[in-house]
Amino acid sequence: MRFSIDFDSAAFTRQAKAYVQKTVTPALGEAVLYMAASARKQLSEATEVYFDRPIDWTVDAFAFERVEGSKAAEALVYVLPGRAEYLGLEVSGGQRVAGDFATTDQGPLVPGRDAVLDEHGNLPNGYVSDAISRGVKWIESKPGRPPILVLPGRDRLQVLAVITEKTTYKARFPFIAIVEKAVMEKAPAAVAKYLK
Repeated sequence: MRFSIDFDSAAFTRQAKAYVQKTVTPALGEAVLYMAASARKQLSEATEVYFDRPIDWTVDAFAFERVEGSKAAEALVYVLPGRAEYLGLEVSGGQRVAGDFATTDQGPLVPGRDAVLDEHGNLPNGYVSDAISRGVKWIESKPGRPPILVLPGRDRLQVLAVITEKTTYKARFPFIAIVEKAVMEKAPAAVAKYLK
């Protein structure tokens, strides 16, 4: 008894390519977007853990989008422009000096020991100009050093703000680790969900 099996490899290859093109590739694209959305959500939630008093501007600082034109299923998770200048030092550490984002032309402005802070622990908007309009003066603390904003008092000067030469930040927001964790947690379920 003889058996013969014919296998049409050309038809199989065509069907396999069609399946990958019509089913697998779109599913992987959707799975990647799902993982990116999850990473964005976890980054927003992490601001409550890593920052003292995050505001909406910080919590909503993250976005994601599909990488257009890529042959692979790719998405980009990123910090929005403007916010990236501020949060960059929180992610990677470093120094902020005069001329950098959120500094004066002489250096970073930081609250003095007697400053009245807003609900987020910062100098309120317009704090310096309001203080100056009430007669507060900038004085030179030491020759060649940036000035301090003081309100003369009976017993001592009240220091409201200080311009420093630099402020140093330690990296405290693990952006990459949060994204990697989100992807690893969601990848198997996401791929399975979209391949159904």
